[in-house]
Amino acid sequence: MALAWVFFLPSPLGFMPNPVSQILIIARQPAIRQTLRQTLQYYGYDVLEGTDARDGLRAFQKDKLHIGLVILDLAPSDIPGEKVLAALRTLDPKVRVAVCTSQSGSELKGQSAFAGVIGILRKPINTDRLLAVVKKGLFS
Repeated sequence: MALAWVFFLPSPLGFMPNPVSQILIIARQPAIRQTLRQTLQYYGYDVLEGTDARDGLRAFQKDKLHIGLVILDLAPSDIPGEKVLAALRTLDPKVRVAVCTSQSGSELKGQSAFAGVIGILRKPINTDRLLAVVKKGLFS
């Protein structure tokens, strides 16, 4: 009789990602989407992408029951970030959104349109900060 040894390596996060919660990245710039996607997938997250605001809103509407967090890049897009955020909240008032920007966090915190975002990711994005925001968005 052969014995099989199974070793469970600890997650690099210190916890296991929620298997039903996907992360939707809405960013027009392919480099931003690719960097975020590769980093999050490396840490075990299931990632969806929206190539621009309209595509991201369609993806959210289609899969909103499985999306636990939206990462919204505020870089110039087909629709301004505050309008995308408002549209997401219309589709699901409880949506959890983190924003990605080159602005300082204090600039955004003063704008009422961005009240209630769960985190601000300042470019260039620090991996530890990204993972902390994702953990907060999916698990708190």
